[in-house]
Amino acid sequence: MRRSLFSKIFLTQVIVALSVIILIIPMIFLLIGEFFVSTQKDEILQDASRVAALTKQLSDVTGDESTWEFFRSGIEYAGRQSSVIVVNGAGDIIAAPKELTGVNLKKIDEDFIAPVKSGKSVIRLYSKGAIFSEQTIVAIVPIIKNDVLTGKRIFLGASVALRAMPVVRHVQRSIITIILLAQIIAWMVAFVISMGLTRQIVKPVKKMSSAAKSIAAGNFNERIPITSHDEIGQLAESFNSMTQSLSELEKMRSTFISDVSHELRTPMTIISGFVDGIIDGTIPREQQGKYLDIVAGETRRLSRLVSDLLEASRLEQGKIKINKTNVDVNRLSTETMITYEQRLTEKNIDVELHLDGEECVALADKDSIKRVLINLIDNAIKFTPDGGSISVTTKRQDKKIYVSIQNSGEGIAQEDLRHIWERFYKSDKSRGIDKKGVGLGLHIVKTIISQHQGEIFAESEEGNFTRFTFVLEEGSKNSGKGD
Repeated sequence: MRRSLFSKIFLTQVIVALSVIILIIPMIFLLIGEFFVSTQKDEILQDASRVAALTKQLSDVTGDESTWEFFRSGIEYAGRQSSVIVVNGAGDIIAAPKELTGVNLKKIDEDFIAPVKSGKSVIRLYSKGAIFSEQTIVAIVPIIKNDVLTGKRIFLGASVALRAMPVVRHVQRSIITIILLAQIIAWMVAFVISMGLTRQIVKPVKKMSSAAKSIAAGNFNERIPITSHDEIGQLAESFNSMTQSLSELEKMRSTFISDVSHELRTPMTIISGFVDGIIDGTIPREQQGKYLDIVAGETRRLSRLVSDLLEASRLEQGKIKINKTNVDVNRLSTETMITYEQRLTEKNIDVELHLDGEECVALADKDSIKRVLINLIDNAIKFTPDGGSISVTTKRQDKKIYVSIQNSGEGIAQEDLRHIWERFYKSDKSRGIDKKGVGLGLHIVKTIISQHQGEIFAESEEGNFTRFTFVLEEGSKNSGKGD
């Protein structure tokens, strides 16, 4: 049987709450009971002490009727909380409540008050027996007078305060009942609040589940309303961010398929048309060589497209491992530029190398950085007009190596600069004079530099120049020789 998230959370809270009740409530009641009994003992002792103090004062005055009436009033006042008996030194009862049940007054004698003759009060719990018909708390306070002439302490008797435990237990049970009812009401309110909070927690999760199913069906426009800033709100925000990323990824996928289809269709149409023309004789024999050269060029273009696609895919998936060594970018830049000597001469391009010292060593993968240089220099040559200029600059700064490739020419519009790293971007707006490229070079460059944890950025001024600069970690000097 599958249980919903709501039932799991709510049942867990109920089980925890019941466990707390089962474990904690008995301990609370026990502590309350002990505290209550301790409080009762203090009250009984105070009652006995008040009557003892009153009795001591009466021993110094004439025992006329008015005095004893005052004395009885005092005992009755004290007896509102406890039953108080006054016993003289011989154990005779000299004052007691008019209505006193559950006590055998004959047993209240000299032996009974003997424990307080030393001058210390006594409070104890007497069991049901010969003296008391119920378990009773008894406080005995000595009545002692100091003799003015001799200075001795004279034991006059004792004040005995009584409170039967059934009465104490009844009050105790009443208090515990009130506390228990308050606890039950509190737990019921807590359960209702818990149920509401659980529903509030589960509700956005249900929405996420529904949205996830919708996304799985291909609808990437689903969004979860964010109603809080707690963990659930953060989860909803992350879910929306993920959905947005999936939506963008789907758009990129669609664009990628469209771009690849476009890039493949054009050369294949050219190849197919010219080959069919040669086969069916539409193209004269004397012109077949010319058109076969075009077919060969388009075939090479297709080969570059497939190779670049595979390389871009392998780079993004991390299948091409970056093996960092110390690479002299001065030497690598010079060697790469030399490989383009023929093209540079054909276009009469002026080349300038501004290299920082004899060596400029970066910690990088040599083959990968060479591919970066090839792509950037090839682009620079491609978009530099005849008679233009290209410069390569290296610089060490703050333990970083900066390599810049700049070319004169039309430049790139500012609104296009942020798009140049995208796959096939050239097929739409950028650098339309590029008829042979496949629009993956800069994307591959960006991916390689990212794998080196480096940076790359482009600057351009329309009608003047374009400059690409990538930044790598500085390596160990002199160890790049031979690379």
